[in-house]
Amino acid sequence: MKIFLYAALLVPLAVLPQKIKGSVQDSISGEKLQLVNMSVVSDTYYYGSNSNLEGNYELNINGHNKDTIKISHIGYKPKFIALNKFNENKDYVLDIKLQHEQVILEDVVVNAPKNVLRHKHVFKKRKEGNLSHFSLVGFESACLIENPRKELGRLKSLKLYVRKNAAADFIAKFRIKFYSYDAVNNKPGENLLKEDLIITPKNKTYQLVIDVENKQIPFPEDGVCVGVELVDENNFSKKGDKIGPGLRFTYGEKDNLTWSNYRNNGWHSSRIHNRTHDKTANLLVGLVVLMKD
Repeated sequence: MKIFLYAALLVPLAVLPQKIKGSVQDSISGEKLQLVNMSVVSDTYYYGSNSNLEGNYELNINGHNKDTIKISHIGYKPKFIALNKFNENKDYVLDIKLQHEQVILEDVVVNAPKNVLRHKHVFKKRKEGNLSHFSLVGFESACLIENPRKELGRLKSLKLYVRKNAAADFIAKFRIKFYSYDAVNNKPGENLLKEDLIITPKNKTYQLVIDVENKQIPFPEDGVCVGVELVDENNFSKKGDKIGPGLRFTYGEKDNLTWSNYRNNGWHSSRIHNRTHDKTANLLVGLVVLMKD
């Protein structure tokens, strides 16, 4: 009987959840921040979450005491928190404050009058092959749209080729991002849009056109990397859920011009390759750009 009681006492201790929870706030205003990404810094596995629409978060940290989490959000400096101090089997309350990030954009182009940038130009990936790519919440795909004119411009609209996931358990939203191209390291660079652009797509196969003319996004000489991240605003999706909708990829380019990223944890080159034609699959997107000529 004594042995039984002793074992019964040990079981709850072994299965107690260990979490950190609280809010993510602007360090100056104290405003709670929505959809802030939180991820374990790792090159071997993916784990993370985000703050919800009320700016609150909850993250299970069982088994992650030796890890570090990265907290990141558009327009703010990333913050890193080591988890080795959260070593008791209990819930911790931690309110996280993020500092604004100073950004310098192409001021001449962004502030140019409309009558100066009046000519429309279309830049897009060449269509060849039709591959539907379905991902998980928190993952982002970004593709470089090159600027063959080498002339500064401003983005007017974006076209995405959405693909239906008939087996989807959860319908995610899209967070749209625009980056400069880091030619030295061959990956997306600085974020050119310093605000959240959340889109609610339909889970069907169609072309989604997004007007971004009022966002004042520059189109640099090296082109723009367009990113699409799958978002769960209130963390309703569960592990193992199939997520919809997906995005169309194409084999129209030989070069790898697409990268993936999990909750701002670092870019990795796409590895979707067609061996028969020796071509890499890239995210299919199109841009309408305003230029002087």
